[in-house]
Amino acid sequence: MSSAPPYLPFMEGPTSGDFKWRLGVRPLDLDNWIEWGPDAPAALAYKTELNQRHPDTVFAALDGIEPESTEIAEAIAAHVGAPLRDDLHPLDAAARLVPEDLVLMVERPGANGPELRFGGGSVCFPSRWDLRSKLGLTMVEVHAPVARLNDQLAVPVDRFFDRLRPDRSYWRLGWGILDTADWYTPIDGTAAPRPADPAPEEMFLRVERETLRRFPATNCVLFTIRTYVTPLDTVVTPAARSRLAVALEAMPDDVRGYKDLAHMAQGIVAHLQLTVPRT
Repeated sequence: MSSAPPYLPFMEGPTSGDFKWRLGVRPLDLDNWIEWGPDAPAALAYKTELNQRHPDTVFAALDGIEPESTEIAEAIAAHVGAPLRDDLHPLDAAARLVPEDLVLMVERPGANGPELRFGGGSVCFPSRWDLRSKLGLTMVEVHAPVARLNDQLAVPVDRFFDRLRPDRSYWRLGWGILDTADWYTPIDGTAAPRPADPAPEEMFLRVERETLRRFPATNCVLFTIRTYVTPLDTVVTPAARSRLAVALEAMPDDVRGYKDLAHMAQGIVAHLQLTVPRT
């Protein structure tokens, strides 16, 4: 029996046909900064395996981000009560201690003053994106491939990070539907082959819990990304299935294309509207 997803972020989405990206941040209690759970040992073991098999895919960093990386690594080590390996880049060492992926944004000079740029990451569980292609990019540039996101959220995102301070951190949720249970889905050719023409009941709900925290010494911003993947039919209540169907129906074609659901969305909607599955 598969466990139910720990979060249902689409329950806060549209109740009718209007689509809009949501920043959806809420205050974070730092006691809950890192999220453990019964799948954490498996996540840590898989991260170890992926770092051995695909080190150039799962870790990348700009030169010169060691001060920021050291600051966040020491904070993570203190939080989890575990030592850091001294034979690794500090960002890499920090990521080996937690089930989360880590993305580090660092402040660098820009045309209009300091701006956040993608400094590096340990991303073992990417949802069909490429880590190395993001190095050095601003937030707007990172989000450029996401249909409609910059049009709707570029200004709110900039304002949020301008106001983000070390004494108050936040968390948010994102979600998607994928054709695989594998957490490792990069686009550089190292992921497992995708299934051919999966049925809706063979799809999986992927939920990502992100935390966003600014650090005082270097003013960097760290994203932690905790990934959960469960079979689509672990969404069992009629209310949740109905809201997920509404969310999928509300997506414009370009957003469905970005989420890799262009040819699947209507079939998934019809499946969700059928009788609630047994677990």
